[in-house]
Amino acid sequence: MKRLLIVTNQPAPYRVDFFIYLQEKYGSEFDIWVLFSTGNESSDRKWKADEDRLKNKVFLKSKVIKFRSSFDTSEKIITYGAGRELNRIRPDVVICSEYNFTVLIVKHWCNVHKVPFISWTDGTRFSERNIKPHQKLFRKYVIKNSAGFIASSTASKDNQIFLGADSDKIFTSELAIDIRRYANAGKKYVPNNTLIAVGGLIERKGIDLLLKALALISEVDWKLKLVGDGPEAPALKTLATDLGILDRIEFCGFLSGDTLTDAYESSGIIVFPTREDCFGLVTLEAMCCALPAIVSKYADSSYDLLENLESGVIIDPYDSEKFAAVLKKVLLDDKLKISMSQKAKAKSYEFSFVNTAPPFIEAARNALNKNQ
Repeated sequence: MKRLLIVTNQPAPYRVDFFIYLQEKYGSEFDIWVLFSTGNESSDRKWKADEDRLKNKVFLKSKVIKFRSSFDTSEKIITYGAGRELNRIRPDVVICSEYNFTVLIVKHWCNVHKVPFISWTDGTRFSERNIKPHQKLFRKYVIKNSAGFIASSTASKDNQIFLGADSDKIFTSELAIDIRRYANAGKKYVPNNTLIAVGGLIERKGIDLLLKALALISEVDWKLKLVGDGPEAPALKTLATDLGILDRIEFCGFLSGDTLTDAYESSGIIVFPTREDCFGLVTLEAMCCALPAIVSKYADSSYDLLENLESGVIIDPYDSEKFAAVLKKVLLDDKLKISMSQKAKAKSYEFSFVNTAPPFIEAARNALNKNQ
């Protein structure tokens, strides 16, 4: 049996669920290992992953350096012992996520040991528009001579091609969640004018842009649930007060699991006004709960999730007047909300692991076949 090693950063719940599915579904074909560059103790995020169910997992020792990026706090993770773990695991093929210090070590190890290396990314040309020259060179090093590529969205694939990847070697395995958790969600959608926005209260998520648009809607009764917390909470409350809409907004704090699902199901519309996101899984979560979606064009997943614009609308969150006009149109039209709701739920099934896992595994098969 061939040994497949997946190298990634932190054990985010959606990733851990995906890896568990891969081990359960393809365990008779591959001995699947997962190497994390760090644990969640290094992160400010409050998510919890079901790591106990994940077999063959390894956590590297690491040092986390935090710094201010364009819209929020970012992290650089310096890891220790990657080479030692690679020598112990002895993979036959490696799928490695993103472009970081650990990837550099893994790529070099694969080159030396002639092990097929597959580059996997969520990054897009927009999300990486401000990277430094040395980062561009690093990406080209990773791309060069890689046995294959995995893209998490259409926009990610476009970026890999831009960096020099052979399009024939790219497999698109969309970023996804375990939609089996939402099997019974959204079956009794009731159109209403409660909007929900989910994510950290940081500048990048664009909640201030949403509030400015909502303040332009006076003739429609609406409410907004803000799910999440973060450093921008006081500023957002001040902005809502200045705009005269604070009494329409509920600051819910961080929610997860069934509590978050309940929040989706009691809402009428998901709004994702981000300034920048490679994907934005909260939109998919909400669509699993049959919510119509109003999504920023700066969420690179919007073009995959809202194909044909039947289950939602893509907006420019910086254009307050047009943003408000879209919000108003959907808020006023219950028939439209019901139609979008049904199509959102149907579209969400396309992002099940049943659909997203095969291209991921096919990338490993293809690399191994060409390496024989």
